[in-house]
Amino acid sequence: MSQSKIAMLKQHLVSVVYQGHKLALDTQFDSWIEGGRIEPCSKTINGNGLLAARFYYSGVISINPCSAPAALICAFASFWLQNNGGKYDSHDIEFSADVNDDNSNEVELMIEQLCEEIELVQTDNGPFELDGIRYDFGEQSVWIAEEFTLLGQISRA
Repeated sequence: MSQSKIAMLKQHLVSVVYQGHKLALDTQFDSWIEGGRIEPCSKTINGNGLLAARFYYSGVISINPCSAPAALICAFASFWLQNNGGKYDSHDIEFSADVNDDNSNEVELMIEQLCEEIELVQTDNGPFELDGIRYDFGEQSVWIAEEFTLLGQISRA
């Protein structure tokens, strides 16, 4: 299974460099899911795949301590959502910025709704069964090369 959208957004914010500075240290970021709802789908996709469900949840990212302005963090998060969010994801971000004793901030971003699609692939011995067909996690749209030729030169400098 791949990372959740809230984890991907957190990783994006961790990697951001603005005017030569990171928003905060990697260890100052945290993310989690609050609430959640599963909507069963059971829709066949690409012949041997199954869209089994959609998982809706609220996602939270906390940065503490943080000296970057909340507006800067929200701008990066907003653009990431606009570029990576799906049709079921909220593009609105709620945030709070509380001042710590050392005058740094604790910034918290909350996205009201993110949606993860749970896709399964048909397998002979998968743990999930629907209408007598067995499924397991996997991405049925991924192509894996069974054979390839790698060309290159080795330089001894």
